[in-house]
Amino acid sequence: MRDTEFSYIKNGADVLIENAISTLGFDIFYVVSTLFLFIFLGIAYYQKKEYDSFKIHKSYLFIMLVESFFYALILFFILGSMSLYLMDSSVENMYFNLILSLGAGIYEELIFRVFSLYIFYQLMKFIFKSMSDFSSLFFTLILSAILFSLFHFTGTEVFTQNAFTVRFIAGILLGFLYISRGFGITAIAHSFYDIFVIFQLT
Repeated sequence: MRDTEFSYIKNGADVLIENAISTLGFDIFYVVSTLFLFIFLGIAYYQKKEYDSFKIHKSYLFIMLVESFFYALILFFILGSMSLYLMDSSVENMYFNLILSLGAGIYEELIFRVFSLYIFYQLMKFIFKSMSDFSSLFFTLILSAILFSLFHFTGTEVFTQNAFTVRFIAGILLGFLYISRGFGITAIAHSFYDIFVIFQLT
């Protein structure tokens, strides 16, 4: 059953994570579940340490969802106008596709925005010491978007210039959204976008 569930078309983030886990000889299902548990516990610890509270403000969470929904619509219409999307819902199970969408929004943004933007920005500041913050951030966005686009072709998808361009544009938009609005908004917007694609393609 698990082989069927994981038969969707994989992008670069999927391949990178699954290959790394398989190389270590672990089962990806249990590793990912454990990873999400540790991330949740880490966030809870940070919340308690910094704000001395576990309280979730429902009104603020609702505003985040509405804002992310709006950004996802913009991304969906921009990419949809080019007849290309960031993901493919090749699995007929709707519930699995929804779970996949939520997960992709989180771990892809962790890899391609949180980690890659930080690493590229630090490299720019280290290599080009005289470069301004704006220029460093500009080239960081470009490099991160290129990486984001190329990694979608490390799975089974064949490289095409149109697909690369669309993913590159999406990488720029998501990168700018992360810088301006933070990880939470960007991850939720990405998840909403993937859900829109699922209903569009199915």
